[in-house]
Amino acid sequence: MSLTGTHEVFASIDEGALNAVLEAFFDARPRRRCYGSPIFVPTTTVDATEIPAIAFPGVPGGIGWRIGFTTPVVDLFEQTQPLPPGLSLEPGQFSLRTEVELCVNCVARKDVRGEAAVARSARASRPDHVVCAKIGVFGIGHLDVWNSPSGDGAVRLRVDRVELVDIRPDALETVLECVIKMILDGVLSTIELPLRALRAGAFELIVEEGPEIAHDCIQAFGNV
Repeated sequence: MSLTGTHEVFASIDEGALNAVLEAFFDARPRRRCYGSPIFVPTTTVDATEIPAIAFPGVPGGIGWRIGFTTPVVDLFEQTQPLPPGLSLEPGQFSLRTEVELCVNCVARKDVRGEAAVARSARASRPDHVVCAKIGVFGIGHLDVWNSPSGDGAVRLRVDRVELVDIRPDALETVLECVIKMILDGVLSTIELPLRALRAGAFELIVEEGPEIAHDCIQAFGNV
């Protein structure tokens, strides 16, 4: 059987090219890798995205926090990169690894007389006392694909599960995994790889099967 099977055209992007696309995307848009409340990020810039502080009673200005991560490195099935216990790469899936940094602005409130000073600190342009933690993150996910008979469509990476490295106790690990999984999935799901990228000059691929993950690449079959 030919490479195209019962179709006229076979197209693919291997994991090396996919990682190059992700690296180029985040290098050009570093604000998509770093998010912080106003105490850390007063306004959205090319380098960081402003997000609200966590509102909480008795904390003037809310809890200031920041989260950032390194560009995820993706491994398409079949597995070639090691995964921690508890994760395994199945057909049709991808894995990723990254490092997440969480920071919190710790504002001390001692008594009523000091509240005015604390309120001023919460509104200041610089954080008061920052604590940070870097966490190694591994994850697995799947492709979210849509296409139309006209040849339009896109591929998105969706994160299904993450595993953190050396976090104890287990309950804390579960909470952090929940938060980090939602954040990574939210960011990656906004990145679309358009199917029109599979066009070659006047030839346009009309996808009939896929795109899907197999043999270390995202592959699609169709006609022109």
